[in-house]
Amino acid sequence: MFLAVTAITVDATYPGPGPTVGCGGSTNELAFGGQCVAVQGPTAPTRPATFHPWLTGLPTAPPACTPYQVTEWATGIATDSWSWRGSFWTLGGQRVPVLRSTPLEDTGWMWEVYCGTGAGIRYVGFQQLPRRPDPCSLATPAASCLPGFNPGSFRAAVEGRVPPEQILATPPNSGLVGVPVDLLLRPTPVTEQAIINVTVPDLGDGDLGEGIHVEWIVQAVPQGVVWTHPDGTTTSVGSWIPQVEEQNGYLVATVTYSVQAFGFWSNGVNVYQLPPQEVGSIRVVARIPYGIQQVQSNLG
Repeated sequence: MFLAVTAITVDATYPGPGPTVGCGGSTNELAFGGQCVAVQGPTAPTRPATFHPWLTGLPTAPPACTPYQVTEWATGIATDSWSWRGSFWTLGGQRVPVLRSTPLEDTGWMWEVYCGTGAGIRYVGFQQLPRRPDPCSLATPAASCLPGFNPGSFRAAVEGRVPPEQILATPPNSGLVGVPVDLLLRPTPVTEQAIINVTVPDLGDGDLGEGIHVEWIVQAVPQGVVWTHPDGTTTSVGSWIPQVEEQNGYLVATVTYSVQAFGFWSNGVNVYQLPPQEVGSIRVVARIPYGIQQVQSNLG
């Protein structure tokens, strides 16, 4: 019995959105003869910059064994002072420099995929592109750049830091007509604050996949105390001289806090302040029963 052996030419393409393995050669019923090239697919840039061609789409893979170039972007680090100091790593016998992207500059390796005898990948150089990190787009006025600002949640966060108040009165339980009453609050109202951390998209570079850390400091500042006495009179000072007898009355203290938020963000090198914002106000009310007695009311 005779089996015919037929040679068939093959040409494998790169499937998917980026290159993986490309082959060129021939095959028959018994064996494959040819060459395959494994290629690292292009990665999305670690720290994209504005108006560069790779913002609009990744390189597309041509048919197998058609030479092309692709840039692979280096991993970013948090400092802008890093610089290449002559370190190398090796790929297929090629010396390739160790690169890093910084907060203000993307750095990437440029690779050439080539075909024919000894097909493979060749390092042909590197490129650097500036970036402009910003939590707001270029079209947003500086005064309107408020990433992560949320008045309701900010006020609720700092309200949880404001303590309840107690009234200390002298005399402690009830007063007398014509006798001064001294009033104090415990604890003494002081400025309280909450720190809100949020992550927002990096709109300055147009890459919604990257985030920028924003910190808001929310402060509640006491604006003073209003005292309401059992006879209905009010004052802002902690002393009062009762003029009439009162039964079943109350001493009431109302503390008003004004709430402001101060925002900050960093591009990894410099810290920038966002416009301060009014968040609202907080009221804390304390009360105690307090009656006023008349001594020797029949005299005169």
